[in-house]
Amino acid sequence: SIVPVRSLNSFSTCSFSHNIPVLIFSGGIKDVIDALLDREGCYFDNISIISNRLKYDDQGTMIGTEEPFITASSKLEVAKEDEYFTRIIRDNVLLLGDMLSDLKMASCAKYTDLLSVAFCNHDKDKEEFSENFDMLLMGNPGFDRVNELLRQIVGVKTAKLEL
Repeated sequence: SIVPVRSLNSFSTCSFSHNIPVLIFSGGIKDVIDALLDREGCYFDNISIISNRLKYDDQGTMIGTEEPFITASSKLEVAKEDEYFTRIIRDNVLLLGDMLSDLKMASCAKYTDLLSVAFCNHDKDKEEFSENFDMLLMGNPGFDRVNELLRQIVGVKTAKLEL
């Protein structure tokens, strides 16, 4: 079964209600991401997904993936070709990533200010992530801290967040 991400619904609802576009750019399977968002009731119109799409034959049997196949090392090349990055122009970008290469995605977007948040799953990556991302979340923290940050950014009163 798909494991829910703690507080993802709050993040999706807040971004939707404040007209904040959300891009999920993943080397995973789009069908799985779609199912998770649907199941959690947080697949809103402001969410776009760039991810691997499965191909099916006429009988509904999966026969492969559509091109381009997205991996951690191919994300930047795929991003450069995707129309999302020319369509969405924002003054501010909140980038969430779990790999250093995720920071490169921002180079494809048009923005003024960037705040980057790392989900760091391994102590061995902690120092390098700390040097490159603005905020570091260790382990599997869910979206609680990201929600606090988002609420502060949009001006919703919340407990003080220390970065």
